[in-house]
Amino acid sequence: MAPTTALAVEWQTEQIIKCLFEDDITCRSLSCEGLEVDSARNDEDTFDPVQAAETLKRVGDAMKDDVEFKAALAGLKQAVAEEAMDMVFSRGVDAICKTHVCQQPEVSSEMQLINASVAFGLYLQKSSPQLETKIRRAMVAFITSRVGVWLFQQGGWGNVV
Repeated sequence: MAPTTALAVEWQTEQIIKCLFEDDITCRSLSCEGLEVDSARNDEDTFDPVQAAETLKRVGDAMKDDVEFKAALAGLKQAVAEEAMDMVFSRGVDAICKTHVCQQPEVSSEMQLINASVAFGLYLQKSSPQLETKIRRAMVAFITSRVGVWLFQQGGWGNVV
C-alpha cells in the first residue's frame, strides 16, 4: 500500500532509520512498532523497513572506505559540538555525492542522496555512538526534506528499495 501523505513517507523513513541503526536488525521481531496502520493489511503492502534498512546498510558499508567520504567527516564532528548537525550533515552528504563512488549514471540523483546519507549516518553512528539520537534526527530531516517528495511520488519506500 503506497503512503497517502508526505507524513506517511516521513514515518516510513523514521522506521527505516530506526531499523538501520539496530546492531543485528532486531526490528523485525518488534514489527517496527505500529507498522500495521490499517487493521487489515493486504498483499499490496510492500513496505518493509527491515528489508529497506538491510539494503541501505549494504550500500552504506560499501562506501565507508572512500578517501573523500572520510574527508567529508572532518567538519561534521566539529559542527556537532556546535549544534549544527542538520546543516553539516547535509553538506557532508552533498560532498559525498560529488565523489566518484556516488556518481553512477544508472542511479537516480535521489537514490544517490539516500545512499550517501545512509553511508554517512552509519559511519557517524559507529564512530560517535553517543550522538546517535542527533544523527538519526539529522538523517530523517535530510531524507525527508531532500527526497521526501520523490519518495512519495514513487509510492513510498516499498517501491524504492
